[in-house]
Amino acid sequence: MGGQKRAASAGCPASPPPQVVTSTAPPAQQAPQPSMAQSATSAAVGGLCNVLLGQPFDTVKVRLQTQSKEQRVFSGALDCLVKTVRNEGTLALYKGTSGAFVSIMTENIVLLTANTGIKAAMQAVLHKDDSPLSLGELALCGGLAGIFSATAITPAEVIKCRLQVSRSVTYKGSAGSTGQIEPSFKYSGPVDCVVKTVRTEGVGGLFRGLGSVLARDLPFNFVFLGSYEAVIQAMQRLRGLNTTKDELTSLEILSAGGLAGTIGWAVIFPIDVVKSRLQTTTKPETMLSVARSIYAAEGLMAFYRGCSAALLRAFPANAGLFFGYEMAQRWLFRD
Repeated sequence: MGGQKRAASAGCPASPPPQVVTSTAPPAQQAPQPSMAQSATSAAVGGLCNVLLGQPFDTVKVRLQTQSKEQRVFSGALDCLVKTVRNEGTLALYKGTSGAFVSIMTENIVLLTANTGIKAAMQAVLHKDDSPLSLGELALCGGLAGIFSATAITPAEVIKCRLQVSRSVTYKGSAGSTGQIEPSFKYSGPVDCVVKTVRTEGVGGLFRGLGSVLARDLPFNFVFLGSYEAVIQAMQRLRGLNTTKDELTSLEILSAGGLAGTIGWAVIFPIDVVKSRLQTTTKPETMLSVARSIYAAEGLMAFYRGCSAALLRAFPANAGLFFGYEMAQRWLFRD
């Protein structure tokens, strides 16, 4: 120290003080947020992929969920799949597809567009310094977006569920000896289902089970979109701190969407069983009364009937959803 002071006093330049390094690497880059119109367009592409890949599994799931203990027709997902194809043909797996298409397209357009808007609002209010939203905040945005999507899709969900079970109720044990079943249609199609529902139950019949849809979709979308963001962030960290979402491969996007869907459905499946029962009955029931009757008549495991079909559907359907959404973002709206 004394030598340095003498050198300085003699006119010799002193060595510069050491610089303090505050960070070792820049934070991860954030991909540009889509506009509401871009998000809606991309969500429509993702919804189409979701329907094509997931509808057969959804038909099996709903048929397993809505059969009663006294009229058990299917022993499991594979048995339901085989009997449905054998007695009704392969296209029966896409029964209710028109309702599902409207439901899923509406849900994903509303959900992902609302999610984009809520994230932008939260960013503007809580992160004026342009710092990224935390994982918890991203999950919360997803849960709040579920309020809008649940309200929008309930009528289409009611029609879809009723069309999916309208023919399966014709299975009878007595038909097992011949293997033939006389077809009996409760509804000739989605329009007929809407007309008969409104005629017998009023317009409110189209919103039957809205409470159960909200109870399912709020926690589902919190877990679902939160899990997707968590998996995406983990993949970005594995690739390097400066990797953006747009640099992830198609396989990585498919995997993230599939994992997120599987996690989300595993968490909320019992609520979905109650929703399906509530929407396919014409009796004046509540979510709680349906849950109690299921438990009293069939026990706890009834809340997981069709779970295997739901989880089998969740991976390909939601992999397709996010693949379609993210690829549309890249191909249509980004340089």
